[in-house]
Amino acid sequence: MDATAGGKPRDALAFAALDSDVRLAILDSLYERTVEPGPLADDATYSTIKSDVGVDDSGRFSYHLDRLTDRFVTKTDDGYRLAEPGREVVRLRRREVLTSDASVDTQPIDRTCYRCGGGLETAYRGGYMVTRCRECDGLVDHELVPTGTVSAISYPPSGVRGIGIDTAFERAHAIVDQHLRTMAGGFCSECGHGVTATLMPGYDRDSTGNGGDSRFTHDGLVKLSCDHCGQRRVSHPLHVTADRGPMAGFFAERGLDPGWDRFAEVMAWDTTPGPDGVRFESPDGTVWTVDDDLHVTRDDPDAAGR
Repeated sequence: MDATAGGKPRDALAFAALDSDVRLAILDSLYERTVEPGPLADDATYSTIKSDVGVDDSGRFSYHLDRLTDRFVTKTDDGYRLAEPGREVVRLRRREVLTSDASVDTQPIDRTCYRCGGGLETAYRGGYMVTRCRECDGLVDHELVPTGTVSAISYPPSGVRGIGIDTAFERAHAIVDQHLRTMAGGFCSECGHGVTATLMPGYDRDSTGNGGDSRFTHDGLVKLSCDHCGQRRVSHPLHVTADRGPMAGFFAERGLDPGWDRFAEVMAWDTTPGPDGVRFESPDGTVWTVDDDLHVTRDDPDAAGR
């Protein structure tokens, strides 16, 4: 762990510097004045920030501002502006991931289960949007999620507060789409480090009882794991490769937008795990094969006649 000469971890010192309502208010003021207006916004003056924060005592205000300067705040010839760590602190607080107890009771949504065609319902609690089928066992077989779960996505509380559940559902799946495509490309969307992709044979196990993952009732998922920060995502391999051929063309031809619609489309296809990868067959008879490197090949049954 990175530590200072005094032996105290740098991240502990950074968090300690944020332990003040006044300092957090300073960051908010600077964000509103030097970030929200755009990249060419003017710096904020000492007096402007002081007025925004509402601290009359100049000595007290200067003390708190100095504690932030050089780490979260940059001092310039014209005043002050937020450094990138300061921006990240404000963004983190606005996402409410550390402080909110937001929850949304289970509600039906206008979508159908990709496994059985049954009706779906969604709830939000504990930082996760969980969608389940009311008529089948779903995708996930684990005590931490309700029976019938077909999707469980980490999503910030700010994304559900004051927003209809159908809209939040669409946005959550569209956002996770972006993360998946980036991670499938080999690097983490959160920290920029490398990602390891692992095909998961799924629920069915071979004759020796090895392989597979009994938490998922699907025979061909992929796990994307960051080698540094531990970010992990699990989805369908044809879903995570939606930005490259041949899947990009397939989704575009059918007008399937990023998000739930693409995920649900491929999750409904017949799946056959094999020694060289996983084979998926779409309703028109086309066979799509994904290998361990997430390389996708397409075998069109009509190609020979063209």
